[in-house]
Amino acid sequence: MAAILGISLAVLGALSAIWETPITPGVNWRPLQAAGPSLAILLFVGAAIGLPFLILSTTSPLLQAWSNQVASERSPYRLYALSNTGSLLGLLSYPFVIEPNIRLHLQAWLWVSGYVGLAAAYAICAARVASARPSLQGFAPLSVSQSKSALPLGWRLPMLWVALAGCASVLLMASTNFICQEVAVIPFLWVLPLSLYLVSFILAFENQQRYRRGLFHAMFAASAAGVVIVTLPRASYSYQAQLAVCCVLLFSGCMVCHGEAARSRPANEQLTKFYLWISTGGVLGGILVTLIAPRIFPAYWEYPLGIIACAILLVLAGFRDASSWLRAGKCWPAILLLGGGVMLGFQEMRAIWAPASGLPRWLMWLGALLTAIAVTVWYLREQSRAAAKGAGILLRASLAWALLCLAIGFALSQVWLFSRVLARSRNFYGVMSVVDVQPENYLMLTHGLTAHGYQSQNPALRRTATGYYAINSGVNRLLRDWPHHPMRVGVVGMGAGTLAALGQPGDVYRFYEINPDVLKFSIGPQAHFTFIKDSPARVEAVLGDARISLERELALGEMEQFDVLVLDAFSSDAIPIHLLTREAFEVYRKHLRGPDSVIAVHITNATLDLGPVVAGTARDFGWYGVRTNPVWLTGLSRLSDWVLLSKNPAMISSDSLKEISVPFPGKKQPIHWTDEYSNLLQILR
Repeated sequence: MAAILGISLAVLGALSAIWETPITPGVNWRPLQAAGPSLAILLFVGAAIGLPFLILSTTSPLLQAWSNQVASERSPYRLYALSNTGSLLGLLSYPFVIEPNIRLHLQAWLWVSGYVGLAAAYAICAARVASARPSLQGFAPLSVSQSKSALPLGWRLPMLWVALAGCASVLLMASTNFICQEVAVIPFLWVLPLSLYLVSFILAFENQQRYRRGLFHAMFAASAAGVVIVTLPRASYSYQAQLAVCCVLLFSGCMVCHGEAARSRPANEQLTKFYLWISTGGVLGGILVTLIAPRIFPAYWEYPLGIIACAILLVLAGFRDASSWLRAGKCWPAILLLGGGVMLGFQEMRAIWAPASGLPRWLMWLGALLTAIAVTVWYLREQSRAAAKGAGILLRASLAWALLCLAIGFALSQVWLFSRVLARSRNFYGVMSVVDVQPENYLMLTHGLTAHGYQSQNPALRRTATGYYAINSGVNRLLRDWPHHPMRVGVVGMGAGTLAALGQPGDVYRFYEINPDVLKFSIGPQAHFTFIKDSPARVEAVLGDARISLERELALGEMEQFDVLVLDAFSSDAIPIHLLTREAFEVYRKHLRGPDSVIAVHITNATLDLGPVVAGTARDFGWYGVRTNPVWLTGLSRLSDWVLLSKNPAMISSDSLKEISVPFPGKKQPIHWTDEYSNLLQILR
């Protein structure tokens, strides 16, 4: 291990002479446009921090093995809880403490310094273990647990560990995708599920008594039913309710997986094998969600499938253990499962069957009351005598019934997601859908919960710009009143291609789009949206990250000479920060035709106010700015917040723009973002 650490330190030292810091590759490592995002990210991360990360990932089992050698009377598994506590502290401290206060360059050097300190601590621990080994040889006889460790593990138990860890990993990543894309568009929301995942690790391994099957099995079953109910067709629950039930399900599911793994852990001498299988399961779960699922599922199907898999593993692990309630032969759990399945089935029928939807809700509450009474009676009865014969068969039947109701509920929710969906596709960037909105009679392009364009299906209105680009939006008035044609317009983010509707003969509209599925829906012979097809302007499309594409064009000497450059990629919670930094705007400036050109920045966002960031950029470059945000829009128009920037104030001072303008930058102080520094906390609404 010392040799590997030495090699990693030597590599970091060599890289420090090539890059600005040992873990920040230069611009030459930016991916090619044709490269797949997953492969590009893997190569970039591997080059930046691959070897140190690989070494860090092995620290927990090795340190625990050393701890078992020098202090065999203590359980080394508790160190696993401590290491995950450190991970949780790091997770919470970075976005809220480190990133807002320390520049990226300094962060990298602080990390490298910490890694050097870790290597020194490793050397001290290794020396202590080496000095303790002579005194330990031949000292203690094998204990009962040590004698058990000599027995082979077989294949069933390791496969159970892999399945449990993999299922927890799937639940974490699938829940994060589902919550952030289908429930709420909120920055930093991804921190919550990852924190719950780490807390479940801490509780399961810190003390075996923390995991109580009766509590967490019941919590998992109830929350799984709750997720079905809040996602059923025509369900109208608030996002707070959906978020709460999804988080309870994630926590209880991870507690079940990690708790069962901790209960079945082997003797201390085999802990490295245990962690190998646990890590294998985590990796396989991550591969399934990030690499396989986007290629085989049109929506986030891994989320319900992960829940069902967790339920099945819960049952298998329970029947494997003779002390489990699943082997106790009691009737009251069977009654509870049967009653819960009936109530869940009642909710499912109300959602899809018109006659059932008219049934009063008090029938469900009556069923819940009768189930509670029956469970209580049988529980008290079975406390005083042995379980009745045949209870095992009843329990198995009730489990099958409950799983069937759960599967049907998830199937109904997925079918409902495709209701009025004309097309849907999924890739690395998420799920894109083309939705037929009735009775308003228009098509809508969505990415999760974020709308990216609308087009009326009324023949008289099909060429009318709608949504954020409608007649009363800042960008519409800017392009419509442009003093000369033909003109060149660059657009970062294609969406439905709505801006092409404003083009005139001879104009050139050049779209930069990173998601190939957007191009599939908006351009070409089989596109669902026809703004680009019907546009009198010449339309060009560049696939790839806009900043990298524009930088590459500069390197080739291809100045695009844009009269107007539209930046339209900031409506979701996960905004591409690298498109808003000072360095990015320096690239945009070089592609403008001259001082009369305008950069139009679309900053409509429910949770982030990007106005101060754009104001800071305008101050850096000496640009004049106008912010348009008409709040009285109706119909196919949408509330749209735009900032128009230009060296020449006359280009953004027309009477039509003044009608919809608001004070800019306003009372808030301008904020300066660079590639070295950005802080989402300071722009939260």
